[in-house]
Amino acid sequence: MSLLRKLFKKNVAVEELQAPPMPLPQRNDLCWCGSGTKYKKCHLEEDQHTLSRIREKEQAAACSPVLG
Repeated sequence: MSLLRKLFKKNVAVEELQAPPMPLPQRNDLCWCGSGTKYKKCHLEEDQHTLSRIREKEQAAACSPVLG
């Protein structure tokens, strides 16, 4: 690793976001995880939060300038 990369290395932990399976089930369908509960009671809120974080990350990457 070059000296400049070591000096300007970001110490932020990279968070890997796992996207839920597509297509997502409807609110009253059984959850995709196989728990047997309705999607709205199981993973709906978590999936919405994950998808919004993924969109924010993609928008930030699209708006940032590219510096070699």
